[in-house]
Amino acid sequence: MKVEHLMPLFLMGTVHLRHTNSLALSHFRQATVSYGQACYVEAIQHYLAGLKLGAAHHHYIYADLAKAYEMVGEWDTALACLDIALRLCPDSSTALRRKARILDEKACYDTLVCLDDLQKPPPQEFLERLQLDATVPPKYTINSEFFSLTCHSAMHPQTVWNVCRLIHRTYGELGEMLGHYPLSRIPISITNTNGTERSQRLLPNWASGCYDGSIQLVYCAVSEPVLGILYALLRHEWVHLLIHHLTNGQCPIWLDEGLAQSAARPMFHSERLNLQQAGQTKRLLPLAALSEPFSQLPAKYRKLAYIQSTAIVEYLIQQFGLPKIRQLLHQLGNDIPIETAIEQSFGLTSKEIPFVDTA
Repeated sequence: MKVEHLMPLFLMGTVHLRHTNSLALSHFRQATVSYGQACYVEAIQHYLAGLKLGAAHHHYIYADLAKAYEMVGEWDTALACLDIALRLCPDSSTALRRKARILDEKACYDTLVCLDDLQKPPPQEFLERLQLDATVPPKYTINSEFFSLTCHSAMHPQTVWNVCRLIHRTYGELGEMLGHYPLSRIPISITNTNGTERSQRLLPNWASGCYDGSIQLVYCAVSEPVLGILYALLRHEWVHLLIHHLTNGQCPIWLDEGLAQSAARPMFHSERLNLQQAGQTKRLLPLAALSEPFSQLPAKYRKLAYIQSTAIVEYLIQQFGLPKIRQLLHQLGNDIPIETAIEQSFGLTSKEIPFVDTA
């Protein structure tokens, strides 16, 4: 599953900082480097250090700081930074756009996980089964009937308990959705990348989850993960797991990623706007490009590839229903070519699938 990286405004506004304290400038430059390396906590620290030394009157520094807070799920702090940016520059289109996007994201992730349902403390039986490995940082492991969870970063037992409850919810809801449940115990690992050297990371900077026979989830935070984001990542990778089992690995990427993303969370308004603009400017990717691993696409096309795939799958579900989706997956698992399976399941040719370039 991908994460989005955008060029910080600081890089575009450096010329206006020429009279700023040189040490502050060095912090801002390092913040942009850290952000590009997905070291968001480190980026935040550099932005804050730079602001203490100067440039507090430049709105785009606060806009970039907000983006870093956004990436660690600190929505309220990000919005507070954008409010400062807008007080300094009320007509900043970038700050206004980011504020709308973050409000949308906050509402989405807050809806995914109702925190009131996760206040119940873990039962004693769970705490007795929770194994603490006295490494640095400490590592928690827990084994369940259908998963084994390893938390490679410091995490409160309450958080581990909540994560286990979300895994159980995912198992039930997505199993019912696709009509399949794993037959063996699934290894799941969760890692906080904050302070981790890039060379030691298991995933590329642009990815926050992976399924390769096990589920790997990563987040970047000072301490505890944001449960709404972690839950969306878990659902995304769990769908990949189910699809791999159902199709024997014979699923085109657009269908695999589209189902995973549509099950993970609703599309953001900004994503739908990007899709609309891509259609209007004839920048939609063809189905052939969406059938190959998105990691092989140029970075500038990856976000659009995910959005298009999600839109295609949303359309197919709305028009034909989940039973037809399950039929399609079973046909792929029986080695029926995707073009034939689409025609048999939906009565469509590949050229009639919406949200793709058919030129």
